[in-house]
Amino acid sequence: MRYIDLARLRLPDGWLDRAAVAAAAVSGGASVGDHAPVWRELKDGLAELFHDKCWYCELPVPRSDNAVDHFRPKGRVSDAAQKHHGYTWLAFDPSNFRYACTFCNSRRKDLEGGTVGGKADRFPLMDETQRVYAAGSIAGERPMLLDPCEVGDWRLLGCRKENGTPCPASTQADLIRRAEVSIDVYHLHHDPTCKMRHREAVKLLSDIEEAKAAFVAAQADHAMDVAFKKVAARILAAVRVDAPFSGEMRFLLSGERDTDHPWIQELLET
Repeated sequence: MRYIDLARLRLPDGWLDRAAVAAAAVSGGASVGDHAPVWRELKDGLAELFHDKCWYCELPVPRSDNAVDHFRPKGRVSDAAQKHHGYTWLAFDPSNFRYACTFCNSRRKDLEGGTVGGKADRFPLMDETQRVYAAGSIAGERPMLLDPCEVGDWRLLGCRKENGTPCPASTQADLIRRAEVSIDVYHLHHDPTCKMRHREAVKLLSDIEEAKAAFVAAQADHAMDVAFKKVAARILAAVRVDAPFSGEMRFLLSGERDTDHPWIQELLET
Protein backbone atom coordinates (compact mmCIF):
# COMPACT_ATOMS: atom_id res chain seq x y z
CA MET A 1 0.00 0.00 0.00
CA ARG A 2 1.15 3.56 -0.72
CA TYR A 3 -0.29 7.02 -0.13
CA ILE A 4 -2.74 8.25 -2.80
CA ASP A 5 -3.46 11.97 -3.09
CA LEU A 6 -7.13 12.16 -4.10
CA ALA A 7 -6.80 15.91 -4.63
CA ARG A 8 -5.03 15.07 -7.90
CA LEU A 9 -8.16 13.43 -9.33
CA ARG A 10 -9.39 15.32 -12.42
CA LEU A 11 -13.16 15.20 -12.90
CA PRO A 12 -14.93 15.02 -16.29
CA ASP A 13 -16.82 18.09 -17.49
CA GLY A 14 -20.17 18.40 -15.74
CA TRP A 15 -19.48 15.56 -13.31
CA LEU A 16 -20.15 17.59 -10.16
CA ASP A 17 -23.58 18.54 -11.50
CA ARG A 18 -24.40 14.92 -12.35
CA ALA A 19 -23.24 13.84 -8.90
CA ALA A 20 -25.40 16.50 -7.23
CA VAL A 21 -28.47 15.35 -9.17
CA ALA A 22 -27.81 11.72 -8.22
CA ALA A 23 -27.25 12.61 -4.56
CA ALA A 24 -30.52 14.56 -4.48
CA ALA A 25 -32.37 11.62 -6.05
CA VAL A 26 -30.97 9.18 -3.48
CA SER A 27 -31.80 11.60 -0.66
CA GLY A 28 -35.35 11.59 -1.99
CA GLY A 29 -35.60 7.80 -1.81
CA ALA A 30 -34.06 6.57 -5.08
CA SER A 31 -31.80 3.52 -5.07
CA VAL A 32 -28.07 4.27 -4.89
CA GLY A 33 -27.34 1.51 -7.39
CA ASP A 34 -29.54 3.13 -10.03
CA HIS A 35 -26.98 5.94 -10.26
CA ALA A 36 -23.83 3.78 -10.38
CA PRO A 37 -22.77 5.19 -13.79
CA VAL A 38 -21.97 8.47 -12.01
CA TRP A 39 -19.13 7.06 -9.89
CA ARG A 40 -18.07 4.64 -12.62
CA GLU A 41 -17.23 7.66 -14.78
CA LEU A 42 -14.25 8.22 -12.47
CA LYS A 43 -12.85 4.68 -12.73
CA ASP A 44 -10.12 5.49 -15.27
CA GLY A 45 -9.14 8.69 -13.48
CA LEU A 46 -8.78 6.86 -10.18
CA ALA A 47 -6.70 4.15 -11.86
CA GLU A 48 -4.31 6.70 -13.30
CA LEU A 49 -3.57 8.13 -9.85
CA PHE A 50 -1.74 4.92 -8.94
CA HIS A 51 -0.38 3.56 -12.21
CA ASP A 52 -3.35 1.21 -12.77
CA LYS A 53 -2.68 -0.64 -9.51
CA CYS A 54 -5.18 -1.65 -6.84
CA TRP A 55 -4.93 0.91 -4.03
CA TYR A 56 -5.02 -1.79 -1.36
CA CYS A 57 -2.78 -4.63 -2.60
CA GLU A 58 -0.76 -2.79 -5.31
CA LEU A 59 -1.36 -5.45 -7.95
CA PRO A 60 -1.71 -4.15 -11.52
CA VAL A 61 -4.68 -5.89 -13.13
CA PRO A 62 -6.95 -5.12 -16.11
CA ARG A 63 -9.30 -2.23 -15.39
CA SER A 64 -12.27 -4.36 -16.43
CA ASP A 65 -11.62 -6.42 -13.29
CA ASN A 66 -11.34 -3.43 -10.98
CA ALA A 67 -14.01 -1.29 -9.38
CA VAL A 68 -14.62 2.06 -7.72
CA ASP A 69 -14.82 1.05 -4.08
CA HIS A 70 -16.72 3.16 -1.58
CA PHE A 71 -14.41 3.28 1.45
CA ARG A 72 -17.42 3.85 3.66
CA PRO A 73 -19.96 1.41 2.19
CA LYS A 74 -22.80 2.91 0.21
CA GLY A 75 -25.07 0.01 1.29
CA ARG A 76 -25.34 -2.23 4.33
CA VAL A 77 -22.52 -1.98 6.89
CA SER A 78 -22.01 -5.41 8.44
CA ASP A 79 -19.72 -4.17 11.24
CA ALA A 80 -22.25 -1.68 12.62
CA ALA A 81 -23.71 -2.42 16.05
CA GLN A 82 -27.14 -1.33 14.83
CA LYS A 83 -28.77 -1.78 11.45
CA HIS A 84 -26.93 0.52 9.05
CA HIS A 85 -28.25 1.24 5.55
CA GLY A 86 -24.95 2.65 4.36
CA TYR A 87 -23.24 6.01 4.06
CA THR A 88 -25.56 6.95 1.22
CA TRP A 89 -24.80 10.66 1.60
CA LEU A 90 -21.20 9.88 0.58
CA ALA A 91 -22.12 7.70 -2.41
CA PHE A 92 -21.24 10.46 -4.87
CA ASP A 93 -18.44 12.13 -2.89
CA PRO A 94 -15.05 11.52 -4.57
CA SER A 95 -13.30 11.67 -1.20
CA ASN A 96 -15.00 8.33 -0.41
CA PHE A 97 -13.81 6.61 -3.62
CA ARG A 98 -10.95 4.12 -3.79
CA TYR A 99 -9.76 1.98 -6.73
CA ALA A 100 -9.78 -1.73 -5.87
CA CYS A 101 -9.21 -5.09 -7.52
CA THR A 102 -11.83 -7.83 -7.32
CA PHE A 103 -10.01 -9.79 -4.62
CA CYS A 104 -9.70 -6.77 -2.31
CA ASN A 105 -13.17 -5.39 -3.01
CA SER A 106 -15.38 -8.51 -3.18
CA ARG A 107 -15.81 -11.27 -0.64
CA ARG A 108 -13.84 -14.31 -1.87
CA LYS A 109 -12.67 -17.64 -0.45
CA ASP A 110 -9.26 -19.00 -1.45
CA LEU A 111 -9.83 -22.75 -1.09
CA GLU A 112 -6.20 -23.68 -1.77
CA GLY A 113 -4.70 -21.13 0.59
CA GLY A 114 -7.45 -21.45 3.19
CA THR A 115 -8.13 -17.71 3.43
CA VAL A 116 -11.30 -15.63 3.18
CA GLY A 117 -11.40 -11.90 2.56
CA GLY A 118 -12.59 -8.98 0.49
CA LYS A 119 -13.97 -5.69 1.75
CA ALA A 120 -17.59 -5.92 0.49
CA ASP A 121 -19.77 -4.33 3.22
CA ARG A 122 -17.08 -4.26 5.93
CA PHE A 123 -16.16 -1.03 7.70
CA PRO A 124 -15.03 -1.63 11.29
CA LEU A 125 -14.23 1.30 13.59
CA MET A 126 -11.76 1.69 16.44
CA ASP A 127 -14.68 2.87 18.59
CA GLU A 128 -18.08 1.61 17.46
CA THR A 129 -19.91 4.12 19.68
CA GLN A 130 -18.75 6.87 17.29
CA ARG A 131 -20.50 5.31 14.28
CA VAL A 132 -22.49 7.82 12.18
CA TYR A 133 -25.84 6.53 10.90
CA ALA A 134 -27.29 9.55 9.10
CA ALA A 135 -26.03 12.39 6.92
CA GLY A 136 -23.60 14.52 8.86
CA SER A 137 -19.97 14.84 9.90
CA ILE A 138 -17.87 11.68 10.02
CA ALA A 139 -14.93 13.46 11.68
CA GLY A 140 -15.44 11.54 14.93
CA GLU A 141 -15.19 8.12 13.31
CA ARG A 142 -11.80 6.39 13.52
CA PRO A 143 -11.67 3.69 10.84
CA MET A 144 -10.03 0.43 11.80
CA LEU A 145 -9.09 -0.17 8.16
CA LEU A 146 -5.85 1.29 6.84
CA ASP A 147 -6.66 3.92 4.24
CA PRO A 148 -4.35 4.58 1.28
CA CYS A 149 -5.64 8.16 1.28
CA GLU A 150 -4.43 8.83 4.84
CA VAL A 151 -0.83 10.05 4.81
CA GLY A 152 0.70 7.66 7.35
CA ASP A 153 -1.44 4.54 7.08
CA TRP A 154 0.52 2.81 4.33
CA ARG A 155 3.62 2.68 6.52
CA LEU A 156 1.81 0.36 8.96
CA LEU A 157 1.97 -2.58 6.52
CA GLY A 158 4.97 -4.76 5.73
CA CYS A 159 5.60 -8.30 4.58
CA ARG A 160 7.67 -11.27 5.72
CA LYS A 161 10.75 -11.91 3.63
CA GLU A 162 10.38 -15.68 4.07
CA ASN A 163 7.11 -16.05 2.17
CA GLY A 164 5.63 -12.69 1.17
CA THR A 165 2.87 -12.87 3.77
CA PRO A 166 1.74 -9.39 4.85
CA CYS A 167 2.40 -8.32 8.43
CA PRO A 168 2.09 -5.26 10.69
CA ALA A 169 5.02 -2.84 10.46
CA SER A 170 4.44 -1.20 13.85
CA THR A 171 5.11 -2.35 17.42
CA GLN A 172 2.22 -0.30 18.85
CA ALA A 173 -0.71 -2.50 19.88
CA ASP A 174 -3.56 -0.49 18.34
CA LEU A 175 -1.65 -0.02 15.09
CA ILE A 176 -0.84 -3.73 14.94
CA ARG A 177 -4.55 -4.42 15.33
CA ARG A 178 -5.42 -2.03 12.48
CA ALA A 179 -2.92 -3.73 10.20
CA GLU A 180 -4.13 -7.23 11.10
CA VAL A 181 -7.77 -6.36 10.51
CA SER A 182 -6.90 -4.64 7.21
CA ILE A 183 -4.95 -7.69 6.02
CA ASP A 184 -8.00 -9.83 6.71
CA VAL A 185 -10.64 -7.49 5.29
CA TYR A 186 -8.70 -6.54 2.13
CA HIS A 187 -7.66 -10.20 1.68
CA LEU A 188 -4.02 -9.18 1.46
CA HIS A 189 -3.09 -12.68 2.68
CA HIS A 190 -4.62 -14.22 -0.45
CA ASP A 191 -2.11 -17.00 -1.20
CA PRO A 192 -1.57 -16.35 -4.94
CA THR A 193 -0.94 -12.69 -4.11
CA CYS A 194 1.53 -13.68 -1.38
CA LYS A 195 3.41 -15.85 -3.88
CA MET A 196 3.73 -12.91 -6.28
CA ARG A 197 4.78 -10.62 -3.44
CA HIS A 198 7.37 -13.20 -2.37
CA ARG A 199 8.88 -13.35 -5.86
CA GLU A 200 9.42 -9.59 -5.78
CA ALA A 201 10.88 -9.86 -2.27
CA VAL A 202 13.35 -12.57 -3.33
CA LYS A 203 14.58 -10.44 -6.24
CA LEU A 204 14.89 -7.36 -4.04
CA LEU A 205 16.80 -9.10 -1.25
CA SER A 206 19.15 -10.71 -3.76
CA ASP A 207 19.83 -7.29 -5.29
CA ILE A 208 20.45 -5.80 -1.85
CA GLU A 209 23.07 -8.44 -1.07
CA GLU A 210 24.72 -7.86 -4.46
CA ALA A 211 24.69 -4.10 -3.91
CA LYS A 212 26.22 -4.43 -0.45
CA ALA A 213 29.08 -6.53 -1.82
CA ALA A 214 29.65 -4.14 -4.73
CA PHE A 215 29.58 -1.12 -2.41
CA VAL A 216 32.23 -2.63 -0.13
CA ALA A 217 34.37 -3.61 -3.12
CA ALA A 218 34.06 -0.12 -4.59
CA GLN A 219 35.71 1.36 -1.49
CA ALA A 220 38.97 -0.27 -2.60
CA ASP A 221 38.39 -0.41 -6.34
CA HIS A 222 36.51 2.49 -7.90
CA ALA A 223 35.91 0.41 -11.02
CA MET A 224 33.32 -1.52 -8.97
CA ASP A 225 31.30 1.66 -8.57
CA VAL A 226 29.69 1.03 -11.96
CA ALA A 227 28.48 -2.41 -10.84
CA PHE A 228 27.15 -0.95 -7.61
CA LYS A 229 25.20 1.81 -9.34
CA LYS A 230 23.67 -0.69 -11.76
CA VAL A 231 22.21 -2.88 -9.03
CA ALA A 232 21.23 0.16 -6.93
CA ALA A 233 19.14 1.33 -9.87
CA ARG A 234 17.29 -2.02 -9.86
CA ILE A 235 16.58 -1.64 -6.15
CA LEU A 236 15.31 1.89 -6.65
CA ALA A 237 12.98 0.66 -9.41
CA ALA A 238 11.56 -2.00 -7.07
CA VAL A 239 10.55 0.55 -4.42
CA ARG A 240 9.28 3.24 -6.79
CA VAL A 241 5.60 4.05 -6.43
CA ASP A 242 4.73 2.52 -9.83
CA ALA A 243 6.23 -0.91 -8.99
CA PRO A 244 4.08 -3.83 -7.75
CA PHE A 245 4.10 -4.14 -3.94
CA SER A 246 6.32 -1.04 -3.67
CA GLY A 247 5.14 -0.35 -0.12
CA GLU A 248 6.15 -3.79 1.12
CA MET A 249 9.43 -3.62 -0.83
CA ARG A 250 10.25 -0.33 0.89
CA PHE A 251 9.52 -2.03 4.22
CA LEU A 252 11.98 -4.82 3.39
CA LEU A 253 14.61 -2.36 2.19
CA SER A 254 14.28 -0.27 5.35
CA GLY A 255 14.95 -3.41 7.38
CA GLU A 256 18.33 -3.73 5.68
CA ARG A 257 19.59 -0.30 6.78
CA ASP A 258 23.12 -0.38 8.13
CA THR A 259 25.60 2.30 9.15
CA ASP A 260 28.11 0.63 6.83
CA HIS A 261 25.70 1.05 3.93
CA PRO A 262 24.38 4.64 3.96
CA TRP A 263 23.22 4.19 0.35
CA ILE A 264 20.18 2.26 1.59
CA GLN A 265 18.82 5.28 3.44
CA GLU A 266 19.66 7.44 0.45
CA LEU A 267 17.57 5.20 -1.82
CA LEU A 268 14.65 5.31 0.64
CA GLU A 269 14.79 9.09 0.58
CA THR A 270 15.01 9.33 -3.22
